[in-house]
Amino acid sequence: MNIVAIYGSPRRGGNSDVMLDVFLSSVQPTDTIIKIIPSELSFSQCRGCRVCEKTGVCVFDDEIKTVSNHLLQADRVIISAPIFFYGFPSALKALIDRSQVLWSRKYLLKEGMKLKKGFLLAVGATQGKKLFDGVILSSRFFFDGFHCKYQGEVVFRGFDKKAEIKNCLACLEEIQKAAQNFFYPENTIK
Repeated sequence: MNIVAIYGSPRRGGNSDVMLDVFLSSVQPTDTIIKIIPSELSFSQCRGCRVCEKTGVCVFDDEIKTVSNHLLQADRVIISAPIFFYGFPSALKALIDRSQVLWSRKYLLKEGMKLKKGFLLAVGATQGKKLFDGVILSSRFFFDGFHCKYQGEVVFRGFDKKAEIKNCLACLEEIQKAAQNFFYPENTIK
């Protein structure tokens, strides 16, 4: 299984990184994991030129080209991110915006793509009722753009200090259970 793991936080070792590391701990040694850290990539922001709608190729030749290839070859894609003002951190959002080329290839140029499965992990400091609405919606449409079926999410409120989610055993257990069901649903006890 080819797995793309997107570490959406600009801060290494924080709560969303811990969540994704726990989620990936369910993966078999024979599976391949590609880790993508948008804040460490060098790429331009989408400028909305719409060239990709006609050519299926972005005008920018940067690291997003490699990311796009990984997304197209993946069997599973996971996004993990903290909430910044009820949305994704800027580098992750810029990566999502650059996936417009994949959307164009799927919907406008009618390019066939293999079906994938996607999952969201998110964590925020506040208790807001709509804290995760924006990132869930963004994830659904990001995944859809490269034929990746949204499978669900695990989200937690009230975590602000770096890596403090490690102290919530119930949270870690929920993440592991979701991962097992996401990666190997045939082995899940119902």
